[in-house]
Amino acid sequence: MNNLDSAPQGSYSFFSRNRFWHEALSVQKQTASLLEGELRSTIAYPRTIPRPLREKIAEIIAFEILFEQPYEIKDTERFIGLLGAFYPIFLTLRNSRPWPGLQKIAKRSRGAGVACLKLLLPLIYDLMERFSAVRDRDSETGLLKGLDAETEAILREFEKLLKQTVLLWAGGSSEDSLSRSAQFPASVAGKSNIYEAILNLMQKDGCQTFLDGMLEGLYCRMQEFISEMEENLDLFDTLALLFPGRNWSYSVKELKREPFYVQLKMLKNYSAFFEKNPDLRKIINFIGRREFDPPAARIRYSPFGKNRIQTVRFSDSINNLLPMEAAKLLNPALKRKFYADMLEGKLLSYQLLGKHYTGPPRIKPRGPMIALVDTSGSMHGTSQTLAKSAVLAMAKLMLSQHRDMKVILFASTSQHLEIELSSKKRMSERFLNFLLYTFGGGTDFNTALASGLKSLKEKDFQGADLLFITDGKSEISDELVLARWEEAKKKYNAKVYSLIVGGSGAGGLSEISDYTYRVEMEMSREGEEGVVSLVEVKAKSDELEQMNIA
Repeated sequence: MNNLDSAPQGSYSFFSRNRFWHEALSVQKQTASLLEGELRSTIAYPRTIPRPLREKIAEIIAFEILFEQPYEIKDTERFIGLLGAFYPIFLTLRNSRPWPGLQKIAKRSRGAGVACLKLLLPLIYDLMERFSAVRDRDSETGLLKGLDAETEAILREFEKLLKQTVLLWAGGSSEDSLSRSAQFPASVAGKSNIYEAILNLMQKDGCQTFLDGMLEGLYCRMQEFISEMEENLDLFDTLALLFPGRNWSYSVKELKREPFYVQLKMLKNYSAFFEKNPDLRKIINFIGRREFDPPAARIRYSPFGKNRIQTVRFSDSINNLLPMEAAKLLNPALKRKFYADMLEGKLLSYQLLGKHYTGPPRIKPRGPMIALVDTSGSMHGTSQTLAKSAVLAMAKLMLSQHRDMKVILFASTSQHLEIELSSKKRMSERFLNFLLYTFGGGTDFNTALASGLKSLKEKDFQGADLLFITDGKSEISDELVLARWEEAKKKYNAKVYSLIVGGSGAGGLSEISDYTYRVEMEMSREGEEGVVSLVEVKAKSDELEQMNIA
């Protein structure tokens, strides 16, 4: 609520004026939920600082980092009267070099922003409560070693202000502190003194240098957190998609204890291939058909239409009177009866209904996808890496769009595994195992296509398209499977997309593929990274022309 007065002045509408209130209240509500939820254990840890004031400090830091709303201090004396020595600490932190980095991390990922608050708040609390003890312990080796006389005097004065702040908080219950803060702070004994003392300290020449030196430990920890998140944030975001019900701590140290840490490192390397080359998104945009509500479903009978008599009912409507009711007006004896029935709503009337257009057809979101991945021996090497990279990139995009995806791994007739990534089933560890899996064996397109057709009949995957990821080195020889596919294609309006890696053509898939793409990879001179280009080599439909997407 601290930014409400910052609304631009001038003539603007009631609704635009209340938008600022709505946004501010929304942030306040989110902040309250945050303090009572994810930050509750951090704030509730017993300390010298009263809990309501710990919550106030947490609210201020959350506004700055998580919600990107600079906390505006409109009444400095009131702020210092409530939080004392936290005032110069807060201003120094807000102007520090790591601060924008924390805000950037929180903007990219809310979970990482909450993890930042869980890291930063205890450090701030400890600094205000135990600064003297820590300074004495580190006096020989700490950052404040060998201070000159002027800085030493500032240090002593700051320690005195910290003690005054603790005494201020201990002067009454925490509830009383907050209630007193609602009044002008100068009316409370001691508050004006600490206000003047803090302002005098901050006006001294070496104060800012001293504060930066005092917070150097916090700066180092903040910068370490930023470096860890910049390196691993994409990894944590992927885990949040694959394991949505799990509360990740966003701690790299804890992450290394996970049994699938090796898979995670490989996952990160694989995702770089296609994430740097957004051509794969063009396939995703085609897969999963957009479906429209039929026009008939958008038209219904309603009172807005008047071209059909539905029934006869009692009403006070004169427009829809039955002729026998209107005839009463010709008889002086029945005329009074007519007016009485009209007042009581008992006139016999037609109920007219008609077809009413309820709006344009709604576009349903994109449908699910069934990916059939060739894991035969011929896919070993670069083809295997590209196939895994493509599946991972698709899985991340599909899950971010709340779309279901099934991955069917196939090789020979005896090698078959299904991995479902949907809102109902998240076989995430099995998916991570697939990323570490070494391909081998023969290739059988017949079994793969039969598994895909079977999945099309499942309720969650009706409306799905099939995507083959293979080198194309096999044939579909089962005529029964082909006949069933043609039948399913007409029934479900399904399409087959073929993504050829490590080959030049679709091979046995050419008969059934609606769209065929070929992945080409050019390795860099160092041999560490490559450029992936996606080339469409065939399209049965006229929707697309042959083109080089790269």
